[in-house]
Amino acid sequence: MSNLVISPLAAATTVVKNDTSAVSKTKPSIKVGANAKVTVDKKSVATTPLQRLQRMETATRNWEATELAASNKRLYSILTDAYGYYQTLKGDPIKETRAQHATDLEQFISQRKYVFAPTSHDMTRVVKCVFGADRRRVSAYSIALREALRQNVAAKDLAEFIEQNGGVEQIRLGGTKPLSAKVRAGKVKDEVLGAELGTIKFDARFVPADADWADKQVVIVATYLPTGEFQANAVIRHDSAVNAALAAYYSKQQAAVRAAAKEEREAEEQRVADLKKAAAKAKSAVAKNARQPSKEDKQKAKVAKEQAVAEKLAANAASLASLLVEEQS
Repeated sequence: MSNLVISPLAAATTVVKNDTSAVSKTKPSIKVGANAKVTVDKKSVATTPLQRLQRMETATRNWEATELAASNKRLYSILTDAYGYYQTLKGDPIKETRAQHATDLEQFISQRKYVFAPTSHDMTRVVKCVFGADRRRVSAYSIALREALRQNVAAKDLAEFIEQNGGVEQIRLGGTKPLSAKVRAGKVKDEVLGAELGTIKFDARFVPADADWADKQVVIVATYLPTGEFQANAVIRHDSAVNAALAAYYSKQQAAVRAAAKEEREAEEQRVADLKKAAAKAKSAVAKNARQPSKEDKQKAKVAKEQAVAEKLAANAASLASLLVEEQS
């Protein structure tokens, strides 16, 4: 008897070539469960350039509304902590507290081996300890926080201040003017144009206006007199001067808004504190005025307890006597 040897390659070739029954009898299919979810990768779908731009725009709007907003909120929270640390370092009423913050700051700087110029602002030192050695970031955050200091912004109002002034980067670019004069002027221009304080007419010999001045804004430099009147000193027709005046109006308006918001929050905090204080006082009064057991009540309770004990002993004695009688009988 001879042995038949078939190489693995030949066997494999034979199966692939001849075994077509499964293919011929059934059709390829994919079964999906009732709860299964089928998604299509949009990136793989062919789109026009316009549709790609629209899709990217939508993704950006979603990112700005969710992830970016949450990220900024967290950043402002950390900046508020750094700002508060500096305020404690410089202005805490307790000397020992200020000294401890200064000592720990120096220790932290030494541990991280940070180096500062002799003229570095202490706010910059705090910010670098918090955010690390990235010079651009430390500079931007330090400028924003020092601007808040300059405007006497409270720590709890810092996030609102940064948002109202266009964010940290806008404050950095503007230095002590977070928004440009032109931008600030534009925010209140319509409001100012809609207000009417009165009509002033100057002698044409001193203010040689002409038809080209019609409907154009000017800046009037005036001095307030003890009589309640304003003495006009100069009339300036210049776009930069008008923008500067409107920008100053906007800044004053925003300061008033922050002051009003701060006053409202402080009033609410005081109201809550008063309510808590009143509740604690009422609770204390109730506890103090609660009727304490009198001497007579205590005596009655003692007698009742002794009587109950006596009755229990008597019952036990009677039961024991009954058992003894039964055993003797």
